[in-house]
Amino acid sequence: MKKKKNNKDWNNIWNVFQESSLFLLITITLTLIITNLLFVFNITITKFHLPIIYILSSISYIIWKRKEWKKSIVVILIASIVFVGCAYIATATYDGTPDGNTYHKLSVGALKNGWNPLYESVGDFNKKEGNPFDIYKDNVNVNWADHYARGTETFGAVVYAFSGNIETGKMFNLLWIYIGLFIIFGLLKQMNLNTWKSLLVAIILAFNPIILVQIANYYLDGVLAISLFIIILCCLLQFKKLSKEEEKNNYLILAMSIIWCCNAKFTGLAFAAVFCGIYYLYKHIRNYIRNKDSFKKIFIKDTLFYIVTVIIAIVVVGGSTYTKNLIDHGNPLYPLYGKGHVDNMVMMEIPKSLQKENRLTIFLTSIFAKGENVSPSYSNEGNEPDIKIPLTFSQKELDNYSIPDIRMGGFGPLFSAIFILGIIGTVIIVIEYIRKKDWNQLIPYGITLVLITCLILLLDGGYWARYIPYFYLVPVFVLIHYFQKEFKLSKAANIFALIIAFIFIINSGLILRTQYHSITNNNSYVQIRLDEFQTYAKENKNKEILINLQHHGIQGVQYNIDDLGIKNYKLTDKKQKNDAYMFTY
Repeated sequence: MKKKKNNKDWNNIWNVFQESSLFLLITITLTLIITNLLFVFNITITKFHLPIIYILSSISYIIWKRKEWKKSIVVILIASIVFVGCAYIATATYDGTPDGNTYHKLSVGALKNGWNPLYESVGDFNKKEGNPFDIYKDNVNVNWADHYARGTETFGAVVYAFSGNIETGKMFNLLWIYIGLFIIFGLLKQMNLNTWKSLLVAIILAFNPIILVQIANYYLDGVLAISLFIIILCCLLQFKKLSKEEEKNNYLILAMSIIWCCNAKFTGLAFAAVFCGIYYLYKHIRNYIRNKDSFKKIFIKDTLFYIVTVIIAIVVVGGSTYTKNLIDHGNPLYPLYGKGHVDNMVMMEIPKSLQKENRLTIFLTSIFAKGENVSPSYSNEGNEPDIKIPLTFSQKELDNYSIPDIRMGGFGPLFSAIFILGIIGTVIIVIEYIRKKDWNQLIPYGITLVLITCLILLLDGGYWARYIPYFYLVPVFVLIHYFQKEFKLSKAANIFALIIAFIFIINSGLILRTQYHSITNNNSYVQIRLDEFQTYAKENKNKEILINLQHHGIQGVQYNIDDLGIKNYKLTDKKQKNDAYMFTY
């Protein structure tokens, strides 16, 4: 009796954490929806956006869960602690990446200062409407800021407007790790995994290598990865028997994840469309064959769900990108495709020795290569991938996992071993389902594997982990299927699954350790240099300080200068004597 009570207590505790992650997902999604709706009425981002939206989310959540209002208050309190904690960590770290300090910060800073992307170019805004930084001459970054999906930048700008520090805006990566951890945990429990195995797999997915190398900067591939993982798991759960409450919650989670996935990057729109579209077709073909009586009702419900979700994702939240690009350029994915498109950077960055190889060869080379940025633009690190023995690594290789867009071996230093074991495990699962004639499990699983394989073979960039996040699911699915209570295998098979899980954890742990040291060292250096610069500016407050950026495109760092309250400076093309944060003075 005591044991049952303990289990119930534990379930209640886990449920509170699950609900807190759901509350945070609701809050950040409402931030995107409300902010973009206000753009229609030419109401730009203010310091009041965040507190008002957070209060609205809290009231809505308490009303929704009114039968458990005391628990709801605890959920909101925990979520608020997590939110403030993520904000504090983000504020205390500095984004030293090129992309972070070019178009990401330029978008975030301009949005915070009153740019309305629905009605004007960021270049025009900076030039005409009093934004402190004129970036019109930097056409490349203006192009990205104007046309790329900007979900993370919009959220970052809302946070920045409230905090007054542009670094706070990059807290979305930390938030998504927490959201992903407990949302995925809940979804896995619905897949009939026990509590601790659900938590283990959720940790592996939430703390994936893609988001870990971007944990302290404005890169957003990790957000896309986790939101896509959630989308795929939600879709697969539609083929299982769930309670009405679980089904309702999963549709809500699926909708919000689609909105974020589509508005993180253009590729997120493509990935969400492919996976949701294929699962949708299979589900309704199967329903039509099995039960024609219930087919129409379910078909209409699902179709309306996707229509509403797509309208919110593409027309409301994506109105200033997808819809505007379509109207202005006849192509929602401008400038990546269509007339006037830019060169495909993914193809330009392929190592010279692989440029004439097929996509499968390029993909496999990256899986078995040392983790490093081997490409034409990184010629100082060598031009050719360096194949290594699985489960081996050096300190030099580990140091490369501080690179946010690492190309070769991007899934981690131990992933080649995980890949081999994952393929073996996948074959065993398929054979087992065929032997048992369990088509209900095999067909959705097979569809997922075929989709992932086709994407690897048909799309460019298969060597670059952040462009193929879905592949990370292949070995993870081995764990999910082996850990399901109904998938009964031998003791040796369970040990095999635990070995894969152990390597996964060590793989992410090594990257996290590298990131910790890299972030700590970077913060120490930047803080000292900024303190020196701030002191210098105060001592010379009546003098115009000349500043030379390390690269003309890294103009986002000017928002960091603005946050320090320093106004008496001028950009120059000549290098100055004192080093600071990506600039000299």
